[in-house]
Amino acid sequence: MDMLEHILDGREEPTNLPFALLKNITDNFSEEREIGQGGFGTVYKGVLPNGNVAVKRIMNSHTIDENLFYGEVNSLLKVNHQNVVRFLGYCANTEQIAVKLDGAREYIYAEIRERLFCFEYISNGSLQKHITDESSGLEWDMRYEMIKGICTGLHFLHEKCRIVHLDLKPENILMDTTMIPKISDFGLSKIFGSKQSRIITNHCTGSRGYMAPEYSIQGIVSMKADIFSLGVIIIEIITGHRDYPSYRLDSPQSTSISFQQYRGKVR
Repeated sequence: MDMLEHILDGREEPTNLPFALLKNITDNFSEEREIGQGGFGTVYKGVLPNGNVAVKRIMNSHTIDENLFYGEVNSLLKVNHQNVVRFLGYCANTEQIAVKLDGAREYIYAEIRERLFCFEYISNGSLQKHITDESSGLEWDMRYEMIKGICTGLHFLHEKCRIVHLDLKPENILMDTTMIPKISDFGLSKIFGSKQSRIITNHCTGSRGYMAPEYSIQGIVSMKADIFSLGVIIIEIITGHRDYPSYRLDSPQSTSISFQQYRGKVR
């Protein structure tokens, strides 16, 4: 446990973590410690003497693509930014379990694989919870800082790490207690070298409504795909809706700000 405590304190770098440790701090991955689920796995709260962490346990780990797993690890190890969820470590554990089938004389050995990630614990939920109903009444200054933080984090991923996220959406942006946004979930991310774009076959799909058309239809991956997703998110933060509402701007029932009001606030 000391290893993870030191990583959380910043005294050591993220590294490979023992499966027994992650199992222990999540109370054997109990339902009471479950804090979220997604298409790739379940997230549990891990409790340490010096704070809490989030442990993501990959679903169906026996069929997981090892290249995708280690690709995400490589992406996360490069990232250190206040607007990106802090990566603390990973676990790639494989065991052989002896199993005796009915009527068989000998045992067979089943391979049990566990693939997990460990991150800092963010207690204030995702951006999704904060942007409904015109950003839940948040003042413009707060919404501006949220947009600025997401842009800053994404710029760091693109320019410093050469990482394209490919699944940027409100559910993958976590908010800390001071409302600082932190980009998370690199399950679909791609690392770029000097190339500006590439075409991939059998590409993973992101989330409908946030994917750039050239990526979802043709498999063209570039940093522009993230910019498309960012634009949709900015509209949601400003208006509380993914699509700009079709209300009359002078309607008293309108829940969106008018273009004139928006320009005035920006100025």
